[in-house]
Amino acid sequence: MNATLTENFVLDKFTAVDFLTNGNGRTILLHDISWKEYENFLEDFAERSGWKLAFDGGKLEIMPPTPEYEGYSFNFQLFVVAYCDIFNLNFEGRGSTTFRSKILKKGVEPDECFYIQSAEKIIGKKIPSKEFPVPDVAVEIDITTESLDKFPIYSALQVPELWIYDGENLTFYELENKEYREISHSRTMPSLSSQDLAEFLQLSKQKGQTFALKSCRNWLKDQKA
Repeated sequence: MNATLTENFVLDKFTAVDFLTNGNGRTILLHDISWKEYENFLEDFAERSGWKLAFDGGKLEIMPPTPEYEGYSFNFQLFVVAYCDIFNLNFEGRGSTTFRSKILKKGVEPDECFYIQSAEKIIGKKIPSKEFPVPDVAVEIDITTESLDKFPIYSALQVPELWIYDGENLTFYELENKEYREISHSRTMPSLSSQDLAEFLQLSKQKGQTFALKSCRNWLKDQKA
């Protein structure tokens, strides 16, 4: 069978790691995984750059890295750094940091995450990985068939703002009363709308990251004026 990046497979936990490391490029969903087993998986994949794990009450999703994901992820960081620079905001990025709660039995590794309003909580501090505070914004790049709904994970962990990008469309969500509702503009970066940012992401695909970043910075300067 010819595998594609959008195929999802359910495997038992004993064969998953070997299967994943054979270059198949598939998203894997495992069931009946204990918290201890989840932490073991985190340790197993800690040295494998780009692999992402999400855990929700016994269900474990493991996603392999792809160049496409990495490019989109880097673009988000470029544009958010530009925004914070021009609007004179503190910025700390932590990429795919693992956020988890044993009590809630939930864990997730976003494609990107940003600390802006709460940047001072982590700047210059040594914080144990299990106690790391959740970010102001988490980014999920969703260009494959999702096998695990991550909204309940992020809401349980109380991440204030979530961005979902499917390779074409970008949607901003704000946590309100334990549920996410769609918003047009970021609450963390009020001058930035999802439509604006999606256009710069598209521009990066068409004309490259340098051109898109320069265009974004010029546009942001106009917004600030």
